[in-house]
Amino acid sequence: MKKKIFIVAFALVLLCTPLLWAGSKAKEAPTITILAFAQGFAWPELFGSTGTERTDLLKKLEEEVGCKIEIEWGDETAVRQKVLTDLIAHTGRYDIMLAGSAAGIQAYGHGGFLEPLDNYFKNHPSKYFDEKDVFDKYLDANRMPPGETLYALPYYSFGAGIMYRKDLFDRYGLRPPETTDELFNVLETLKRGFAKDGLKDIYPVTMRGAPGEEPTLDLTGFVYAYSGYASWFEGGYITAKDIKDNKAQPIFTSDDFKAGFKAFVDICKNYGPPGSSTHTWVDMMNIYAAGKAAILMPSAINAYAALGITENPDVKNNTRFAKSPVGPGGKQIQSFWTFSMGINKDSKNKVEAWHVLTYLTGKDAMQAFADRTQWPNVTMRSVLYSDVLVDRYGEEEIRLNEESILEADPYYFPYIPELTEYADKIGTAASRAIAGADIDAILMELQTWSLGRMFKAGYYK
Repeated sequence: MKKKIFIVAFALVLLCTPLLWAGSKAKEAPTITILAFAQGFAWPELFGSTGTERTDLLKKLEEEVGCKIEIEWGDETAVRQKVLTDLIAHTGRYDIMLAGSAAGIQAYGHGGFLEPLDNYFKNHPSKYFDEKDVFDKYLDANRMPPGETLYALPYYSFGAGIMYRKDLFDRYGLRPPETTDELFNVLETLKRGFAKDGLKDIYPVTMRGAPGEEPTLDLTGFVYAYSGYASWFEGGYITAKDIKDNKAQPIFTSDDFKAGFKAFVDICKNYGPPGSSTHTWVDMMNIYAAGKAAILMPSAINAYAALGITENPDVKNNTRFAKSPVGPGGKQIQSFWTFSMGINKDSKNKVEAWHVLTYLTGKDAMQAFADRTQWPNVTMRSVLYSDVLVDRYGEEEIRLNEESILEADPYYFPYIPELTEYADKIGTAASRAIAGADIDAILMELQTWSLGRMFKAGYYK
């Protein structure tokens, strides 16, 4: 009898164990894994100053969303490579990942690798994120094709502007330039004034010209201002469909592209510090912070970063913001980017990922960014006009920053899946020209490469 009871009990255990295991697993909270760069800088309120802590705020967010949140960091290049590898392999290892409005959105959105987000606002409302509070331009920059599907939400973001030393401008009777002609006059006046006064360790301007993709964001903003349109392809087409439908060929050897390219190169060569052909945004920041440049442009965010590290009282007390100059084409010089994050199309927990994403890019996170950095490079008007930023810069400078965003055009370069390759080629071409290579020869090389690349991609079938 005891043997029968034991057998029956054992059978019941075997029968019920899978059900118990399944029930316990069903209650287990999913893990949302984030992939990003800027460890210790992005979201320290969640992950601490090292990027590896589990703060009380993070634990609270996990409870509210019903998930565990992990983050993996790396430098920007490594993160982009990991994103690409994960998306192409369809592993779904990362739920939320860096997209960026000048590389990832164009490639991953076009390829269908990111989850479209528009319907989530209606179907899964978030208490963390109010899209009406976000500047439209920052959302527009994360739509692919332009004006259509939203694939990512922006964290810190910026448009173009000039940061300048008011004390030096006053010394030489200057005001912020409103046109590119005025810009060159200002630069020349500063250069001559510094020479006359024996100021050998200060330069009129600092811009970035290192090989690779980095200068392209700024340089093509000059091209846009000089030509008045995104003059990469015939007709100014900026989408893959329009380029294909119209068989629009590249126009990098045209006067429209060359004028802005040459202006950017000439400014770096003639008015920038030595070594400008190797300078990144970090060099811009450090040069300005050290008081070795009167102007930083057009990516003004780097001067706001400089204000956070400078020990130079003249820089700290006399830095001002002005809107970007208008070029001969009737457009402002552009420099526009969003640190944006999207949801992996292969994520197994998209709803939870959505709520985590909306926190990462939402009001609380954006206000924490403003409180910590005191940079006005925020995505929301309510945060831009928050007390911490108005008290720091005054309403006039905040208003100018808002106007620079409202007047910006995120689509001053083509939104095509090959954009990352183009950015690397164009930026490297600019670097070579700043270092002294012949501009016409460089642009011919760029034209030849571009034509071959577009043929290979099937644009001209």
